Amino acid sequence: MSQQILDIAQKTVRKAEALGAQQAEVYIASSRAFSIEVENGSIKTASERRDAGCGIRSVIGKKIGFAYVTTLIEDDLNEAAERSVALARASLPDPDFVSLPSVDSDYPSVSGLVDQSIRDLSSDGAAELLIRMVDATKEAIGATKAAIEAQISTSSTTRGIVSSLGVEGLAESTSIFLFSYPTIKTEDDQTSSFEYQASRSVAGIDPEWIGSNAAKNALANLGGSTVEDGDLPIVLSPLAVGSILGSGFGGAINAEEVQNGRSYISDALGEEIASTELVIVDDALMAGGLGSRPFDAEGYPSSRKEILDKGVLKSLLHNSYTAFKDEVENTGNASRPSYSGIPSISTTNLVVSPGKGSVADLVAEIKRGVLIRNTWDRPNMTTGDLSAMVAEGYYIENGEISHPVKNTLVGINMREVLKRIHRIGDDTRVTTSVVSPSVVIESARITSG
Repeated sequence: MSQQILDIAQKTVRKAEALGAQQAEVYIASSRAFSIEVENGSIKTASERRDAGCGIRSVIGKKIGFAYVTTLIEDDLNEAAERSVALARASLPDPDFVSLPSVDSDYPSVSGLVDQSIRDLSSDGAAELLIRMVDATKEAIGATKAAIEAQISTSSTTRGIVSSLGVEGLAESTSIFLFSYPTIKTEDDQTSSFEYQASRSVAGIDPEWIGSNAAKNALANLGGSTVEDGDLPIVLSPLAVGSILGSGFGGAINAEEVQNGRSYISDALGEEIASTELVIVDDALMAGGLGSRPFDAEGYPSSRKEILDKGVLKSLLHNSYTAFKDEVENTGNASRPSYSGIPSISTTNLVVSPGKGSVADLVAEIKRGVLIRNTWDRPNMTTGDLSAMVAEGYYIENGEISHPVKNTLVGINMREVLKRIHRIGDDTRVTTSVVSPSVVIESARITSG
């Protein structure tokens, strides 16, 4: 199938060129996804989805047309090529468009992206992993009344890209995701929590660890109360770092957002915008990384980019369009939701360099503060203002966890978040696109009640 994808892409590029495209790009993806969901001990859903399709960009002068199809049948591909070229002819010229990217070097080798055991995982094998996790959740909860939701999902994907400018890439990847969400009920309280792992390999998943930690997290959330308002130090767990920095900073360094004035760090390239303790890279070559890949969604070679070095903003993230517009090197950060979308920009593996100390060590240094395990909120990308509900968190008193918090908000600007990170732990974990330890923010505004 792999070589067949390239052959199909090459033939479709030639078709678009024959129809009048001066440049053409064909992006093909073929995937198989499998998932099981469990609720209260019973299978809620079990599904398998196979998908294959093709997206085509055609360029005539400075005009671009895009069309896609959800099959790889030749007649459908030819029709999509015709629509793509017709749309290019009918569209308005984009004065900032220069060219689709070209490639003059080999693609890097990235290890750990494919695990045959995921491809071979049967429904019985997936159910066994799920049951082991649910049993571990039940065991850790004990006699307390609880309802458990759980999910396992796997995917196997092949993607290929060919263009009239010499781009020709083929990549395969696999992934697995395992998730436990217990809700615990007592006479006086009800609370819930979760835990998960995502990996490129089955060996990277520990069902017992996920299940027991999901239960411990839920039990720890019982008895939540408000705290006194004030400016307090904040400890962000890796999950909270993933939420706040992953979107809040990862989105701000998107060159398209900066060029359009929608980023709170516009015009900050080369400036010291963060604590000197903070070192961040975007590493598309990390072995087994969930965002790792040999080339981006335009077929441009992937790389490891310095983003923050001792607080100095070293680079933005570019695709070919923004790189040509700024007349800088393409960083290879083009991304697509699927073959049905045009390239945008995103991080790959946003990695925060670790410091020293466990989360317990960080907590021990704080007289009064809040540990945030998780928040679902994101900042305003233009202003950087963040008002985040503490979805799960704990009050720190005299260097120890005192009690869980509820109805509590954290207010801070992202510029202040970056500047006020003054301690970084070494408890690094992978949270999908972010790889980070816990960090300590010197102070943020806490509003509770």
